[in-house]
Amino acid sequence: MKKTNIFKTLLLGAAFCFASFSANAQFEFGLSLTGGIATGDMKAKIPASGSVMGNSQGLMGTQYIMNSSSNMLGFAFRFGYRIPINNSEYGEVLPYVEVNGFWNRPNKDMRKQYDEANNTYPQYINVPLYIGAQYRYPVTDIIKPYAEFGIGYDLLFISSEYGKALNAGDDYRYNAKGALSGNVGVGCFFSDWVSVGIYYYGFGSHKIMLKENSEIDGLPLSDLDDRLAQYGYFDILKGNVYDPKPVTRDYGTVALRLNFHFGPRK
Repeated sequence: MKKTNIFKTLLLGAAFCFASFSANAQFEFGLSLTGGIATGDMKAKIPASGSVMGNSQGLMGTQYIMNSSSNMLGFAFRFGYRIPINNSEYGEVLPYVEVNGFWNRPNKDMRKQYDEANNTYPQYINVPLYIGAQYRYPVTDIIKPYAEFGIGYDLLFISSEYGKALNAGDDYRYNAKGALSGNVGVGCFFSDWVSVGIYYYGFGSHKIMLKENSEIDGLPLSDLDDRLAQYGYFDILKGNVYDPKPVTRDYGTVALRLNFHFGPRK
């Protein structure tokens, strides 16, 4: 499914939800700060090839891209409508639309290897867009536990990876496909304006490949087939030639989230 069609579906779904709100609904928007522990393929360990981790050039390439990653930092912006149930006696429902941004990079050991070789490591940015709903229940006028879920689409961006060799360089430029994504969370309000929650974000399965303007051993990616034929399959197994096959990465994050809520209160 094309990305534009997915975004249109999400926006239409959100519009349908908003159109059904009761007359006493109130708008609310929020800003959130997030810190998360990466899971799935992001935590897979990169093996050593001789004295270095990664491929024979000491880089990730599509073989190991996003493996051995650091934890995530992120933010969120949310817009929704708060719908009281029987004047909030039985809680409140908040349908919402939300955009998130997450950033992380290779872990400390990998970054040290890149820095010592004067290479450039890749960095990762996830931008998931969700529509969802939150239910909150007032235990007291101040304390309100909540639970929520969201479903949407995640965009992945990976910066270039560059390595220096004796006679040539490697310039890996990545193209990543988007994926369906979802999240669930539980937490508690400690005032009308502040809440804290624990979330799980599943970013889905992203297909990652090299762009055509990438270079391997100083030569364009388009020359790869001739080079593989020259060296032969046996040498590929020994790591003398990097074979950049597309890969799929499935990952997520378990996150702690601090939320700030804004909007009118009756």
